[in-house]
Amino acid sequence: MNKNIVLITILIAIIILGGFHALNSIKDNSTKNTPFLIDNSLDLFKPFKIDNDSLNLEANIVSSVLLRNDKKLILYEKNLEEKSAIASLTKLMTAVIVMDNYPLDSKIGLNDDMLMSLRRSTNKISEEHITIKDLLYIMLIESNNNAAEYLASKLDRDNFLILMNEKAKKLKMRNTHFVNPHGLDEDNEIYNTSSAKDLTILISEIIKNYPLIKDILSNYNYTLITQEGNVYNLTNTNILLKEIPYETWGKTGYTEKASECLILMTRSPMGDIIINIIINSNDRFTEMENLINWTLKSFSF
Repeated sequence: MNKNIVLITILIAIIILGGFHALNSIKDNSTKNTPFLIDNSLDLFKPFKIDNDSLNLEANIVSSVLLRNDKKLILYEKNLEEKSAIASLTKLMTAVIVMDNYPLDSKIGLNDDMLMSLRRSTNKISEEHITIKDLLYIMLIESNNNAAEYLASKLDRDNFLILMNEKAKKLKMRNTHFVNPHGLDEDNEIYNTSSAKDLTILISEIIKNYPLIKDILSNYNYTLITQEGNVYNLTNTNILLKEIPYETWGKTGYTEKASECLILMTRSPMGDIIINIIINSNDRFTEMENLINWTLKSFSF
């Protein structure tokens, strides 16, 4: 009887040790077949690389990062941490600061610059009123620079910029600095800067805590009605909203220093959000489509 107990104990020990060895082998293989994790955590259910075809994009800065359970997994990166001008991608942070500090249902009067930018003419009529939330739609969908300035001035422009930079610092966006709320290059060769890694951090924060920004930027067309009943039809600067499904949204940008920029959020076949970023491009929409197609082809999700 005692011999049987000893044999059974030895057998159980062998099975347990074999199980640990097999599990470690799985972990080793999963690490070898998956890209670098920003947060360095391990996950046995990451997407696996199944195609080693190279991706040649002319843009200077490119990244594609998958979000899953608060983890950030890099699918593709080119100069991920390089500092660059970011043009109107700036307006994402402007929207965050507005939502942190303004009552969105507060009504404001549109000044002459705002009215002219909406009507696209110099015709003068009486002042019109909209809400702060309406002004966010104008700023984000049409990438309206006057709207960004107008929103910043309601708090005091200098203080608004301080809040933008403090927020970047709080989020540990180490390569980011803002000198204006819209992203245009300044006359003195100063401009807003960030990196693909920092912008990924910002987008993650927006997804988690600022869903209105995603809702706004998901619209290709939007009809805005002022308090006086005048109607303005807004059209998104992001033409890929019409072509890529799965709750696509994002933000465009362009200046001489930044060249063409685009952030586009898409979904993996498993429903995970993928943050795709292109900066310093001469053809942002074509290169973004190539990046998205490559990630879907190259990984098993």
